[in-house]
Amino acid sequence: MANPHFILAAVVTIDGKIARYPGHFSNWTSAEDKNHLHALEDTCDVIILGRTTYELAAEPLAHRTCLVFTRSINGIHKKHERCIFINPETVSLAQVMIEYGWRTACVLGGTEVYSYFLKNNLIDELYLTIEPIIFGEGLSLFETTTPDTVFTCASVKQLNTKGTLLLHYTRASLK
Repeated sequence: MANPHFILAAVVTIDGKIARYPGHFSNWTSAEDKNHLHALEDTCDVIILGRTTYELAAEPLAHRTCLVFTRSINGIHKKHERCIFINPETVSLAQVMIEYGWRTACVLGGTEVYSYFLKNNLIDELYLTIEPIIFGEGLSLFETTTPDTVFTCASVKQLNTKGTLLLHYTRASLK
């Protein structure tokens, strides 16, 4: 099986925040961003997200296959048929992807999960929606020190008349 393909999807404010605080629901994002996200999720075998993000979005994700990162367990726990919890510090993400036959994953955050993928050089594509709002403070997209990771802009699209932008990047080494 080829290496898994990881697509990171995030929505940020103009000042680069994904939320005001841990547990802040993303009800501030546009309908157009939500439509894009749902279409992207439809193309992926699994959704990867952190426990807090999963708890916020469990109901809308109920029909999706989810892999939830958490440090509260020491291995792997199958919550139900469509939801598996893993501790990525003790379980190989690559092995789980292979075991379940997942080839493409949509990574939905939050900050710790995004940082894990950046730190481990696993981001193949990045869809970044920028909403025309400023929080001034809050949670950043990434919080990790890592060597520069270079991406190439594949497309820029204005999603609505308010100025919501969708940026699509691919890892520079991919063509």
